[in-house]
Amino acid sequence: MGSSILSQNISDLSRAELLDRASQFIFSTGLNDGTSRLCKANMKYGLAQFHLIQEKYGFDPRAVFISSPDETISRNKFRWNSGLGYGGRLNWGEGNDKLIFLNTKPNCCGILVGGLEELPDPYNLIKKIDTIKSHELYHENILIDWDYGVSNHFINCFETKNLSDIDLPPYMFLIHGSAPEFRDDTYGIGLYVDKSKTLKEISKEENTKLGKQYILLDTDAEDYLNFNKKALEFSNIKRKKIADILFDYGYKTICNQSHQFLKDYNNMYLGSNCTDVKCDLIQSDIFPTTLRADISAYLFRGKKNLSERTLKNQNLLERAEELELIELLTHACILPHGGGYEFKDVEDVLDILEYKDQRYFVTSLSKNTSRLKIVRNVSELQFEYRGRDVVLKSIQLDLGEIIARLNPLFSLKL
Repeated sequence: MGSSILSQNISDLSRAELLDRASQFIFSTGLNDGTSRLCKANMKYGLAQFHLIQEKYGFDPRAVFISSPDETISRNKFRWNSGLGYGGRLNWGEGNDKLIFLNTKPNCCGILVGGLEELPDPYNLIKKIDTIKSHELYHENILIDWDYGVSNHFINCFETKNLSDIDLPPYMFLIHGSAPEFRDDTYGIGLYVDKSKTLKEISKEENTKLGKQYILLDTDAEDYLNFNKKALEFSNIKRKKIADILFDYGYKTICNQSHQFLKDYNNMYLGSNCTDVKCDLIQSDIFPTTLRADISAYLFRGKKNLSERTLKNQNLLERAEELELIELLTHACILPHGGGYEFKDVEDVLDILEYKDQRYFVTSLSKNTSRLKIVRNVSELQFEYRGRDVVLKSIQLDLGEIIARLNPLFSLKL
């Protein structure tokens, strides 16, 4: 390959060449199971589109996806059809280039971890939740949308197994939720370009030979980033406000971290904790990783990663050097926030069929690799959540240090 890839005029490349080039900018630390391979197969389409648009507007066409061990698919159809996977960090600049790709759809989702001295009674929690849902709850004239029964959002309680010298309470709760209030233009320009008429009107529609992206430039990008920060703050406050009601007898905030957000103009964390404690948006150096409801969750102390030793062990160092990405990768600051979706029956991606701007992924089946499953909308597939392999891979890669194991006691999903 060589460093000549950086001097290519990519608008002159064929579709196949564009996709091959984009694949070089995927740095995967995933489990390399069938779902991980689906993510990478789709991600090259999104990156190729980013590269074409970057070159068109005079930016360096080097958008990169750095996946965390929970690398997976996105069940949001718009995001997936835009060529984007999930579980990692998407980068397309130094952080100051006023170019934002809206198809990433930041939703400001995060998890609040609180410590308790006594185990709460589930029945009392249910009554309090019912009270909350039966009344309108506001923050600064914004009506709070209860989304803790939607998708994988939840309220869980755990017993703490302390694995460090940090003084932690004997019980923990986790509240997982986002900011659906800000997706349309009710309270501003909106986060989602497919939900907000205002946002779509100010965005630029870029039709590339590999698909369509919506972007913002200059002052529009600045306005959007400021709105994103407002939504991120609201999401954090919303989880805290709910916790204050449910656990009004007292709790200790361990952390309240987002894992799906726009960090700056050029960095999007797509379902991954950001362990960059120097960033104003990161409130502590403790981060939760939740798996399935039937197995333990974990608290990590984050680290700056990936180290050059890790890159070498993962056979990524040489490519990182050729693409001049060592600085970015050694400051990736990624850590799984969960196990990620897993399609147990998918073994590998054998081919991608394209018809009328749609991608059909030809996959082999794990129990019979001679049989094929051809998939367009991955959101329609039956999935499970991965287990401890994600945590083990995180330790292997030295992405963080485990400080506590949280043994599940009960989960509330209403």
